[in-house]
Amino acid sequence: MLLLVAAVTCIANGLFMLARPLDWYVFVPTVVTTGPPNAHFIRDIGLAYLGSGLILLYAAANPIRRWRAALVGGLWLTLHGLLHIYEVAAGICGPAIFWADAPAVIGQPALVIAALAILFARKRV
Repeated sequence: MLLLVAAVTCIANGLFMLARPLDWYVFVPTVVTTGPPNAHFIRDIGLAYLGSGLILLYAAANPIRRWRAALVGGLWLTLHGLLHIYEVAAGICGPAIFWADAPAVIGQPALVIAALAILFARKRV
């Protein structure tokens, strides 16, 4: 279930970014603090979300046999989340922006990590 939630939210976000990049830019309030919108760049990131989401959806169908797919699907999400943590630590952005972004930016990889941790703890992989 955790992988499915991560997959669906990634796919939805990716599709939104691809279909309506400028609307996505305005919809996510913290994004406007990063500079002017760039539709091409937003779509690039949308593809990363969509790709991660589709891989996670594949993994969610049978996590015991497809845990490696979950690992791959969660890789970009985890690196993206770590980038946000680094930016706060380096003073590039403030804690308020981090906490506003955290449910999506940290939440999705946390779901994947939790799902994999459960599988490993139960010795199902």
